[in-house]
Amino acid sequence: MPRMTAARTAALCAAALLLPACPPRGETTAPRPDVWGETGGAVRDVAISRSRAPVGLPGPVLEFLAQEILKNLAQLQGPDAEIPAYYLGYDLVARHQLFLEAQEGQLVRQRLDSDRTVDVDVRVGTRELDNSHPVQQNYGPGNGLGTGVPIAVQDDPLALSQALWMLTEAQYRDALDALSAAESAEQLRSQDEDKPPSPDFSEEKPNLHAEPPVAVDLQALARAWEPRLREASAALADDPRVLESQAVLLVTVDNRAFVNSENTRVQSSELRLRLMLQAHAQADDGMVLQRFENFDTHAADQLPSQAVLLATAKRLRDEVLALRAAPLAEPYAGPAVLAGRAAGVFFHEIFGHRLEGHRQKDDAEGQTFSNMLGKRVLPGFLDMVDDPTAEALGGVPLSGHYHVDDEGVPAQRVVLVERGKLKGFLLARSPVLPFKTSNGHGRRERGYQAVARQGNLIVTSRKTIPDKDLRRALIDEVRRQGKPYGLWFSDIEGGYTITDRSGPQAFKVMPRLVYRVYPDGRPDELVRGADIVGTPIAAFETIIATGDTPGIFNGMCGAESGDVPVSAVSPSLLLRNLEIERASHEREKPPLLPPPDAKSPAPAAMSVHAGPTSQPRRSP
Repeated sequence: MPRMTAARTAALCAAALLLPACPPRGETTAPRPDVWGETGGAVRDVAISRSRAPVGLPGPVLEFLAQEILKNLAQLQGPDAEIPAYYLGYDLVARHQLFLEAQEGQLVRQRLDSDRTVDVDVRVGTRELDNSHPVQQNYGPGNGLGTGVPIAVQDDPLALSQALWMLTEAQYRDALDALSAAESAEQLRSQDEDKPPSPDFSEEKPNLHAEPPVAVDLQALARAWEPRLREASAALADDPRVLESQAVLLVTVDNRAFVNSENTRVQSSELRLRLMLQAHAQADDGMVLQRFENFDTHAADQLPSQAVLLATAKRLRDEVLALRAAPLAEPYAGPAVLAGRAAGVFFHEIFGHRLEGHRQKDDAEGQTFSNMLGKRVLPGFLDMVDDPTAEALGGVPLSGHYHVDDEGVPAQRVVLVERGKLKGFLLARSPVLPFKTSNGHGRRERGYQAVARQGNLIVTSRKTIPDKDLRRALIDEVRRQGKPYGLWFSDIEGGYTITDRSGPQAFKVMPRLVYRVYPDGRPDELVRGADIVGTPIAAFETIIATGDTPGIFNGMCGAESGDVPVSAVSPSLLLRNLEIERASHEREKPPLLPPPDAKSPAPAAMSVHAGPTSQPRRSP
């Protein structure tokens, strides 16, 4: 399953280098917020779609939470409070979820779940120093913020009131302990005299936002998609060398009520659909191989047609079988192309995480960019924004879209890099001076403390070459360097990056389709078992040029505040030098037993249950 992951992070710097063999197009004015691409007409503009959040009436749960806030905060600020609380927030999420999984033409799992959780945020101390400091880099429960505790799904006032009372009391006690630890740490921490510490919690304007609740007939979706998934899974498994495969549909409906003591009232709804295809095989040396594809949307009618689904399944099957026969990659450093969405994952992992606000404040972090505002960090022809207000690009839905972040702050388009120079950071309500307020990027999974996270990371280029010329440009660079071949990365699974001060400021990105491109006219050669490795500074310095078409990656990103949906958009990248190492992949003994023969007759009792869409594997 495609999944971006993040650990910790570091710095980058690059030079604007031209490609002699295929010169990039000339500079234009800055890209407009409503299009991806150049405004001078050299590149076809790709529209960025936005929409206003639907307007609804505040529900009774929102008002109920507001009353509970007033009642409980009064007690936490009363004469009996050991240390008065200065902030209280309740975040209640009602979730309905459908999970369907098919394998080899048969449905193997169907699950319909409903639950409701509440997160309680209690802050004691002051906005300058409070209990929100992570304990041993833990942003989950235990520091007075975030609980993710299941509560009654019915709107029973007494049950809800009792749950909020108990959780608020428990979180207040945790907050007192966390504040004491934060105060002790602050006394020991050395501060630069010319750099005063940033406050722990920003002041924000109250946000009144009410969307109508989302209601989806999940049972109807299950009935419609069961035969489609069965057919797709049969296509994936239509070769005995495919050892395991899945076709999965996950539908999540979240209706949320968020209230805090600053008079913010947010009633929001979100529908997420993820359709996943995955196929596994095994090389003769035991290496386990996989290919996958996912489709992420915010509406059921945006999911792919059955024709597209079957074509994708057959392509994945063919690709994983081709990987079985591919030679192992050798360690390499030289010219390479990160094509399409592979470039987006590259930027997300090794750059985007390093711009998250809390990493500029945490002493355990490398903090490479803390003092880099206004300085060049990327080639001068690159621009970068993070824009969660973007709903789709060129008609393709963007997973990182939202209207309001998980701290009740409206989503904002943030300019991060302009003409290669760093302009800002991604900010939650933990400000980073000179920025004093959030820019709507506080995000979290239920049960975690919100921190600054990416939404839709979008990279544009002022100097491009046509995508159709990238291969020729790669070969020209290979010849110039006298290398035996270059590498073409057409798809990437995900990756991770290390930002911790105690570790190497490095990254690893896991590609799945990698080709050797030879300068002597030989056909491109698929290889397996390669990981991209390196450090950001070295990697970005070698970007020569970009393509002229956006590649879009939709996935899930895991970091300190849990898993959140994200998108990364970038043109293809031509790099002078990219390093790969042999991947550490799981190896298993090949199956001892042969696969079942599709021609073998089934028992009569079993044949009765064979559905019309059942397609057993064909023998080779």
